[in-house]
Amino acid sequence: MRIISVVGKKDTGKTSLTVRIIKELTDRGYKVASIKHSHHQMEMDHEGTDTYKHTEAGSQFTVGVGARTYFNIDEVFSLERLLFLIKMIEEPDFVVIEGFKNYNYPKISTSPELKDEYTMALVDAKNISDLKVKELVDRAEVIGYDIVPTLFTKDCGYHDGESIGKAIINGDLDYEYDKQADVSLSIDGTVIGLNEFVNDFLKDTILGMLKSLKIEEYGVKDIKDIQINIKNKK
Repeated sequence: MRIISVVGKKDTGKTSLTVRIIKELTDRGYKVASIKHSHHQMEMDHEGTDTYKHTEAGSQFTVGVGARTYFNIDEVFSLERLLFLIKMIEEPDFVVIEGFKNYNYPKISTSPELKDEYTMALVDAKNISDLKVKELVDRAEVIGYDIVPTLFTKDCGYHDGESIGKAIINGDLDYEYDKQADVSLSIDGTVIGLNEFVNDFLKDTILGMLKSLKIEEYGVKDIKDIQINIKNKK
């Protein structure tokens, strides 16, 4: 999973640029997820619907299922928790974020004053050409990276996700997906980084235990993705 973000002041073309980037990625065959940050109250449901009535009655986690699945959660999630949930539900090739300017993911800025060490490009989003959008996506394919705490690359010389992210953006390190963590861990909503030893230990131990179970009786033929939720009750 690769993550990039589009940041900028209000009315600088963030949303239109985000939409064009998503479309270009989709046209290239990638599965794309997106996250939109807003300082205003966001309502995806509306008065009169059954799910709205559930929420008004006090439901703090309302799910509507039809042609699509809709979640309405009465809680503000951190970006990393959102990214982790997206990864757990159905890991996309790319996540395109609109907003969240203070996070350390590769950023395309539509405002000169919003530029930092993670900025991959500064653009005039209202006048950007199709060719320039393609070039931005070309760049995103190279320097987009996964959830920061989960980053590690074997024998890369860097020992934490933030340093690895900066090195990738600066071109000092190639992001080799075959050398990334394949175990993701979240504790009480906080994403926890794993080094190579712990990653391999957890993976091998759990796979070893699962092989002793008769999982084929449940219709499972090949183990591709494992999700375990542990409640540490005292």
